Amino acid sequence: MTKHHSILEFKSDGDTDPIEVVTKALDDLSKTMDERLKKLEAKSDDKKGDKDKKDDDIDVKAMSDRLAELEKKANRPAGGGKAGDEQKDLETKALASFIRTGSDVEVKAATSSSDPEGGYFILPTVDYSIRNMLKDISPLRQLAETVSISGNTYERFYSTAASGAQWVGETQARPQDTARPQLTKHSYGVAEMYAAPAASRTLFDDASIDIASWFNTWTVNDFAVTEGASFLNGDGVNGRPRGLATYPRVATADATRAWGEMQYLPAGHASAPTDDNWAKALVQTVLTLHPNYRSGAAWLMNNATLIRVRQIQDSNKRFMWSDHGNLSESPEAGTLLGYPVHVDNNMPDIGADKFPIAFGNFKQGYVIVDRHGIRIIRDEISKKTEGVIVLDTYRRVGGGLGDSNAIKWLKVATS
Repeated sequence: MTKHHSILEFKSDGDTDPIEVVTKALDDLSKTMDERLKKLEAKSDDKKGDKDKKDDDIDVKAMSDRLAELEKKANRPAGGGKAGDEQKDLETKALASFIRTGSDVEVKAATSSSDPEGGYFILPTVDYSIRNMLKDISPLRQLAETVSISGNTYERFYSTAASGAQWVGETQARPQDTARPQLTKHSYGVAEMYAAPAASRTLFDDASIDIASWFNTWTVNDFAVTEGASFLNGDGVNGRPRGLATYPRVATADATRAWGEMQYLPAGHASAPTDDNWAKALVQTVLTLHPNYRSGAAWLMNNATLIRVRQIQDSNKRFMWSDHGNLSESPEAGTLLGYPVHVDNNMPDIGADKFPIAFGNFKQGYVIVDRHGIRIIRDEISKKTEGVIVLDTYRRVGGGLGDSNAIKWLKVATS
């Protein structure tokens, strides 16, 4: 028997950030109005003919149309405001209807466009909400740069050479060669993640259950656990994320390392650093990071390491940690040497030759790539005899190292 499935896919509304669209449009409008005002000032001393007046009327109409277009864009879902909330409610209701019944009628009513192949529908607000929830759960997703693509690969270039400029006298012979920037192209692929939440048909039909919220929460948590582990320790095979901790970590300074290698600082003890060891190593880690990266920098460690760090005291029993909140509210509600701490339990524990702490500007140091869209297949056939409906759910994600100078590691070692 041929299986029949209902298929739905949520995508973002194009490749462009809505805020960037509105900002660019405002800039364009500002330039247009400035040019028009200069033109009017130049003509202010002259008597304008009918043709000039007509041209002015046309220009005013064009600017009015432009303002209307801006207002329309600003009211789209990602732009916020009442219109965005209403669209989100509409799309959430459509998702719930699809999960309960398999009907795409409400989806078609809520969507802005559809795939020409048929069967896939764009609900940008739902997809946007899911990504935001993922950001709240995965530490590296909070910290890293996130890029959305519509294809299968994202490419960017990094410049790896030092300055080659030299001083020369007025009549001095110029050097035949100087150091040049070396451009390194790096590609980030995406791979598919799959989850299959399921429930009985009876539960799906129960109107008292907020089925859309259940689906979003379950899917977000499931994907977040898998991708979070990969962002730190993933193998990078077949488009899967390559984990930040899998790249080479060496003791050499920024100017002498190859792209793709990160610098580590030793903690000063082979296995169990003292408070004094820790304090000196942590200060050295911060100050070794180039000042250009310190704005927006943060610490990354697991919960066990955070406990040890919070216990570090100087000879006068003063803690190195600076509290900014109530410990009962959040153990991370404070700073270490002025920088926030984020807990990722995929980081290793303190131990010989381990790298339990990372510090740096993760937005510049790691890139997460999301391919637009979360695809859902409503499967009523596979477990039909059990009365269970399966929601086969797919998304595509990748990731890898960005600027290797932007992140430093602290190694439990003497050198």
